[in-house]
Amino acid sequence: REDVKKILLRAGVHGTPVIFLLSDTQIIYEAFLEDINSIMNSGEVPNLMGSDDLENIVSSLRSVCQQSGIPLNKLSIYNFFLGRVRANLRIVLCMSPIGEAIRNRLRMFPSLVNCSTIDWFAEWPAEALRSV
Repeated sequence: REDVKKILLRAGVHGTPVIFLLSDTQIIYEAFLEDINSIMNSGEVPNLMGSDDLENIVSSLRSVCQQSGIPLNKLSIYNFFLGRVRANLRIVLCMSPIGEAIRNRLRMFPSLVNCSTIDWFAEWPAEALRSV
């Protein structure tokens, strides 16, 4: 989760374009996909940032928001941060279409389908097409 926090801060505070690449073999805990689902859906992970992190975000973006004419309250600055995260963060998930794992993950985490573009890089076997 600390790595996810660093990525969000890089994309949102620094305004740096970031690509987060994750393959299905790297997913040890399904709860991690819940965080990815939240990021894809809203641009944030609930309860990821502590109060110190939020204060750092607000203080780091205050001058940028002032130059952009955004009100200088915490909510407006945080919404600006989320907008920058959405604009600068790209998530690339690499998953095998074979087996039950992808079907279960797509059911449990709908943003993996609703908030993404799916590219198939190889022809699917007939059995995989029937099972998904």
